[in-house]
Amino acid sequence: MRLFESRTRRRRLGAEDHGPRTTDHGRRNPAHRLLSAVLLGLLLAPAAAAQIDYGYEFERSGSAGFQFLKIALGARESALGEAAAALTNDANAVFWNVGALPLADARQAAFTHNEWIVDSAIDALAVSTPLGNYAVGLSVVRFGIEPFEETTVLEPDGTGRMVEAGDFMVGLAGARRFTDRLTIGIQAKYVHETLDTDSFSDVLFDVGALYYTGFRDLRLAFTLQHFGPDVQGLQQKFRTPLLFRVALADRLFEASNVRVETAVELVHPTDNNEWVNAGLEATLLDVLALRGGYRLSVDEGAWSVGVGVAPPRVGGVGLRADYAYVPFGDLLGDTHRFTVTISP
Repeated sequence: MRLFESRTRRRRLGAEDHGPRTTDHGRRNPAHRLLSAVLLGLLLAPAAAAQIDYGYEFERSGSAGFQFLKIALGARESALGEAAAALTNDANAVFWNVGALPLADARQAAFTHNEWIVDSAIDALAVSTPLGNYAVGLSVVRFGIEPFEETTVLEPDGTGRMVEAGDFMVGLAGARRFTDRLTIGIQAKYVHETLDTDSFSDVLFDVGALYYTGFRDLRLAFTLQHFGPDVQGLQQKFRTPLLFRVALADRLFEASNVRVETAVELVHPTDNNEWVNAGLEATLLDVLALRGGYRLSVDEGAWSVGVGVAPPRVGGVGLRADYAYVPFGDLLGDTHRFTVTISP
């Protein structure tokens, strides 16, 4: 089955059920009650975060640690302007909306390499396996910078000692399809950061939900990412980069050989101002995908473009290659993202 999307199952996911399921006594299905509880908690999360006293009145930029967790992973998602919580449908869902993991109905492994700003790079591996109505996922991320020579006041030209810094994350995710419209997932992540001779660790959690409305191909996504306790730094504690995403996506057009989808997503961080992501994807013959995206209310990296290619399966193995180009201006330079997805 092609890696771009198992089309038939996706189309029917929100079309076969035309109303909330009820019991014989007219009560709502437990899955819908669970959805209501999850959505209520996710919708209250930004309001609760807004009540945190940060101890100052200016912008909260830079007030949280583990910032590498906010770097977009997956070339397809990056090209879509990071409007991915309601569109992602493969193993990379562990990075965007863990609740979407059951949409990948075959085993997958996705390898991503990001040429990041200031000679840094981030590499990621995401693996997912369907288990009936359930799906499990594993993710590994490494972020690193080029080592540089230490300088001091007494030795401004360098001491000869090289300084290194980087981050590492490993996550384990699980998700379940509760109905043909609703999927919910959760993920636990171990995060470790090294700054020269110092290091910090934490355990964080993600929760996400994807809901097909039954109207057209419209689906809604809600995610809460990087939730966890504060971390003790060198001199004081710092917060985690908590993100709340609410998104919607729909199929604008579909013919025998062309499919066009779009998504819009609101992102609410606890350490910055909100921004909006928007993306558009056109798929031709289930082989070639053209993508573009735009992020509103961001300082750099506002627009993005990309392409994806999924050749016919060879020996029963599916392959997809994706590329995204995201410029960050003259100061920070351009970034290039590459992802290869394999489905045995």
